Amino acid sequence: MKTTRLVPTFAIGFMLAAATIASAQVKIGSNPTTIDPSNNLEVESTDPAKRVSINKNTGKVTIADGSQGNGFVLTSDANGVATWLPLSTAKIPQTVFNGAITAPTTVPTFTVHDDPAQRLPLVPSVGGENWLPAEKRYTIPADGSYSVQVGLSCNSTTGAGVVLWTRIWVVSENGGPLFKGTSPLGGTAGDWQSVVYTGRLSAGDAISLEGYTMQTDGNPPINPIWTGTCGRAYMTITKIE
Repeated sequence: MKTTRLVPTFAIGFMLAAATIASAQVKIGSNPTTIDPSNNLEVESTDPAKRVSINKNTGKVTIADGSQGNGFVLTSDANGVATWLPLSTAKIPQTVFNGAITAPTTVPTFTVHDDPAQRLPLVPSVGGENWLPAEKRYTIPADGSYSVQVGLSCNSTTGAGVVLWTRIWVVSENGGPLFKGTSPLGGTAGDWQSVVYTGRLSAGDAISLEGYTMQTDGNPPINPIWTGTCGRAYMTITKIE
C-alpha cells in the first residue's frame, strides 16, 4: 500500500509566523536555515550564488542567476523565462557619447578637409572614456550600427558675409555628411545647423564634429579672419545594435 505523508497546514503557517515574528526573514531553498542578515526574503537554487532576494533596508530586489552583468537588462523568452542580457544583445539603443562645447568657440575659414582646427573641442557628459581631447575625436568602442547627431549655432566673428558649413567626419570613410549654409552669417543673427549620420562602424573608428566658414558661392573665404563664433555645439552618438 502506498503511504502519503501530509504536512498539516497549521504547521506550515506556524513556521512562517515564527519566522516573521522572530526575525522578519523568510528563506526558501536548499539551505533554508541560513539567510543573509540584510535580506528579508531569499529564494535560493541548489547553487547558493543563484538566488532572488529582497534587501530589508533598501527594498531592492536582486535577481542573480549567473547571467547578470553591469548595465544588463532583464528579458524574457516566449515561456516567460527571464535572462539578463547586455543592451546590444537585447537590441536596445544606447547613447555611447554625448558632448558639447562649454564656451564660445571659433571655427576657421576652410582650407583643407579634416583640418584639426575645424574640429569642435567637445566636453563629454557621456562616453568620456573614449573621447580623445587632443584629437577632438570620439573612438567607436565596438562594431555595430550607429546614429550620429550633431549641431552648430554660430555667428560671423567679423561681420563678413560668409556662410557656415557643418560636417560629421568619419575617419574610415575619409569624409561624411555635411550641411552647407546658404544664408550669410551676421554679427548677431547667425545660423543653426544640424546633421545626422547613420551607418555601420567598426571598433576603433573615429568621429568628429567639424565646422568652418565658406563664401556664399561655395569657395573658401579669401580672408582668413572671416571666421565664425559658435555659442552652441553638440554631438550625440547612439549605438543602435
